[in-house]
Amino acid sequence: MAKLNIVIGTHGRFGEELIKSAEMIVGKMENVKAVSLLPMMSFEVFMERVNSVLCDLKDPVLALADIYGGTPCNVLTALTKKYHHNVITGVNLPMLIDLYLNIANNETLDMDDVIKSCINNLQSSGVHTNKMVDKVNR
Repeated sequence: MAKLNIVIGTHGRFGEELIKSAEMIVGKMENVKAVSLLPMMSFEVFMERVNSVLCDLKDPVLALADIYGGTPCNVLTALTKKYHHNVITGVNLPMLIDLYLNIANNETLDMDDVIKSCINNLQSSGVHTNKMVDKVNR
C-alpha cells in the first residue's frame, strides 16, 4: 500500500458519510479522515480542527473538498503553505473509491498522476444515464 493520507473536508457530515459509503464497497479504509464543517461553526474553529488533523499526519496528504470556494476548500487551501498538501474539489464516491484502490494496489505513487486520475475520474463519473440506455437500445 502506498503511503498517502486522504483528508476530506466538507459542509456537514457529508465527508464522514462518504467514507462510510466507500467502506461498504472497498472495506475498511486506512489513513482516510473527514473534517466536518458543522452549522454555527466559525471559520476559526474549523481551521483549528483541520490544523489539528493535518499536524498529526506524517506521510503525504491529499485533501478532498466538496465545493470550490467553500469554507472547507478555503481552509484546506490556506493550510497548504504550512503542510504542503494538494487540494482537489468536487469529491464524490467514485473519486474516493478509485483513489483509495489506487493507493491500496500500489507501493509508490506519483502525486501528479494521482491528481490527474482524481480529476479524470471526477469528470467521467457524471453520466446522463438516459442517453446511455438509448445508445445500448439502438
